[in-house]
Amino acid sequence: MNFKITHKQVLAQDIKRIDVHAPDIARKGVPGQFVMVSVNASLPAFPMSIVESDDRRGGISLIVHEIGPATKALGELSIGDTLLNVVGPLGKPAVIEKFGLVVCVATGIGAAQILPLCRALKKKGNKVIGIIGAKSKKVLMLESQMRVVCDEIFIATNDGSYERKGLATEILKELLNKYKVNCVYAIGSVDMMEAACRMARLKEIPIYVTLNPHITNGLGICGSCRVKVGGRFQLACVDGLQFNGHEVDFIDLNIRMNALKESGWGNQNLLTKTPKRDLATLVKSLWVLPRK
Repeated sequence: MNFKITHKQVLAQDIKRIDVHAPDIARKGVPGQFVMVSVNASLPAFPMSIVESDDRRGGISLIVHEIGPATKALGELSIGDTLLNVVGPLGKPAVIEKFGLVVCVATGIGAAQILPLCRALKKKGNKVIGIIGAKSKKVLMLESQMRVVCDEIFIATNDGSYERKGLATEILKELLNKYKVNCVYAIGSVDMMEAACRMARLKEIPIYVTLNPHITNGLGICGSCRVKVGGRFQLACVDGLQFNGHEVDFIDLNIRMNALKESGWGNQNLLTKTPKRDLATLVKSLWVLPRK
């Protein structure tokens, strides 16, 4: 299939929206699912959330954050260029029900994943309050799109360069104390999602989080995206990406996320070299092993 880029738009610093012709995926994709994108044969495939599916035009929308070789290569493509491959839709559909009042909080690139959930929740008849956070105004994304799909929206920037200075979780805490919230959706850093889950637990409110561990193929073959949920290990790529936040083991998740700092969501670069210093340490440890 010819995965041609049909539209491209700069959203913020190093962040672009790219529309790709993929009619089969557009027909089947639902909120919460993702695709594995291969730019060319020399770069590894990496996961990207389906921000929007247009079955009529046969296209899907992706948000690319240029933070590594693969994502930068994707961001440098122009309208009319084609991708080597796009595999999907992958993962399970998100839980979308009629709850009542729903708060959706996202930080950083998580805004790209929360947007389709907000749209689907609103279509289901919920009142949706959105919270998006970013380090600064320069990297804040999808504000106008969130304003369209949410009944209310709150914005926080760490440096105070736009709207409210502070953390998105501070706004979430205020809203949970002010309103009778029926459900929370949270997508962002491990710390942010863990904090959101603590707040929801205190209020006995259900919460769903989207986990973005290292994903290599998206088919559940390698097991690199194992997460501990409900006391047992699950594969984010086939059992998620969305999970019950009250059941997620955030300590284990934090360890796994920090184990491959070079490989963030949208920047899944495999480590191809062993640092010389680490190799020397390994040789020394082997040398002192007891010999029979």
